[in-house]
Amino acid sequence: MKKKGLLCLLTAGVMALSACGSTSNSNSSNFNDEVVMKVDGREIMKSEYMVYLYTTTKSFTAVGGDEIWTMDFDGQTADELVEERTLNTLQSVVAATKYAEENNIALTDAQKEEAVKSSEQFVSSLPKEDIEKMGVDAKKLAPFMEGSYLYSLVYQALAAECEVDEGEKAKYYEENKDQMKDDYTLLDMDTIVLNDLEKANEVVEKARAGEDFKSLFDEYDVDENSKKEDEGGKLSLYKTQFTSSFGLTDVPEVGVVTEPILMDDVYFVLKINNITVPQDSEVKTVAETSFANLKQAEYSDARFEEMVAAQKVEFIEGVYENLEKFH
Repeated sequence: MKKKGLLCLLTAGVMALSACGSTSNSNSSNFNDEVVMKVDGREIMKSEYMVYLYTTTKSFTAVGGDEIWTMDFDGQTADELVEERTLNTLQSVVAATKYAEENNIALTDAQKEEAVKSSEQFVSSLPKEDIEKMGVDAKKLAPFMEGSYLYSLVYQALAAECEVDEGEKAKYYEENKDQMKDDYTLLDMDTIVLNDLEKANEVVEKARAGEDFKSLFDEYDVDENSKKEDEGGKLSLYKTQFTSSFGLTDVPEVGVVTEPILMDDVYFVLKINNITVPQDSEVKTVAETSFANLKQAEYSDARFEEMVAAQKVEFIEGVYENLEKFH
């Protein structure tokens, strides 16, 4: 099993976020879809606002757990911060739509189809009560999803305007090459996952005594899905991923079987098979790409901040302040 890097596309609505529960494809008949606010004259309906409020709320809970709602954020409550982020997201979508219209940026038919599929998947994955609270079904959600996709296109278009200084890029490489070479050293390993410490210690003892690690994996590993894979138990991680994931400061030497490592309520027994240090040319490419992405993201963020700052937001009295929460 190869562990691949997760590419996080931070689109305005974080529409791909899902939750567990029973499903529903219909709106609540009691939902009153009224105007919540106006952004530069564009009416934001309650359903649209609630979708973005839901995704923002779930993002906060995923990061800090339920206790996040009792925390203080520089004088703001978590709910106040969520409302601020939700509003900023909606303003960014409105800004992206306006920019797209002015610069002939539009979704392709394939992207529109993808937005429809994403909407269907989003709605089908959520509890009925949350769908009813948002007042959406897949059809009603699709335009909001398209707005999120369009935001991504505009963000990329703005990033392309940014000219990266070659001297600064070269300096960044020189200053970071040693650390990046260490961070991007690739570790190939065998793993065995167990849910019992006693059995984990038994596996360590047998493996260190010379028993075949693959045979121990077949006998002891509790991940049945992994056992079905051709490369079951195989894992490849960059050094920085390895140390952060397993809470280790040092990488074991090749061939060494680790003590059981507790992570997410299961125990991992690891054996490093190979350590590959990247070539200087590979590190240079990664460093230059990272620097360019960083500068382009900073440029796009700044442009969006300018567009959002110039907008006029009008709240509909008696509506906005009485909206429900998702926690």
